[in-house]
Amino acid sequence: MLDDRQYRHFQTFGFVALRQLFTPDEVETLRGEFEKGLDLAYQHRPFDGSERHWAKQMGPETPFYANLLEDERFWSITAQLYGNDALAVGTDANRYVGDTRWHPDHRIDPHEDCYGVKFAFYLDPVDADTGALRLVPGSHKRPLHDDVRAYVEGQELEQIPDYVCVSEPGDVFAFDMRCWHASFGGAEGRRMSTCVYYKNPEGPEEEAAARKRAESSRNTPAQYKHQANQLFDTEWLANRHNHPLRQQWITRLTELGFVDAA
Repeated sequence: MLDDRQYRHFQTFGFVALRQLFTPDEVETLRGEFEKGLDLAYQHRPFDGSERHWAKQMGPETPFYANLLEDERFWSITAQLYGNDALAVGTDANRYVGDTRWHPDHRIDPHEDCYGVKFAFYLDPVDADTGALRLVPGSHKRPLHDDVRAYVEGQELEQIPDYVCVSEPGDVFAFDMRCWHASFGGAEGRRMSTCVYYKNPEGPEEEAAARKRAESSRNTPAQYKHQANQLFDTEWLANRHNHPLRQQWITRLTELGFVDAA
């Protein structure tokens, strides 16, 4: 879990650095599974530097990734921030191309969108000149969130004051998905992965917002042009080890429409 200083940092600025959360051996495992997962997802479209590749990493071919959501290093922090009923949404692998413009992943109003925490980790060293994640501290809250939205339109990427998440392999950055963030200056093919959790929606308005998000999320595999037509791997959903926490997530994700009830 986060200590008091880390917790207050996250609540105030919307992010926290978790240095060397992974061991060197785990980093090597992540690297191997990263390549395997993306190669499988894009057998029909090998990476050539022209477009971003993205894939969920929740199948039997990538077992270390598939079990990260239950890993206490991630789950204990998520539960501390968003409650023991928070929802695991997935782990993924991203091979980036070009710049990522300033954006939040989710809207700030819980009645319009769900929200939660993203744990992001690079598999190579990154800094200000090589495509590190950049965040606008405190932009997960109003009024700054709305002020940034009004300001960024028409601005060059580098004109936005930011925090650069300088990172070595093994480091993880946890950030509220309502934070404005970007990345620029990196090489083609830079490797970054995430673990994502949402706060469990409460009441009919928040649930309606989550269902709207679920509907758009289920189109993500098609958006990134891979052959898989589902957001969650069938083996992960089978939960053959009867993990109670995973079953709690699957049940709620099905209720909200992230998982097909059939």
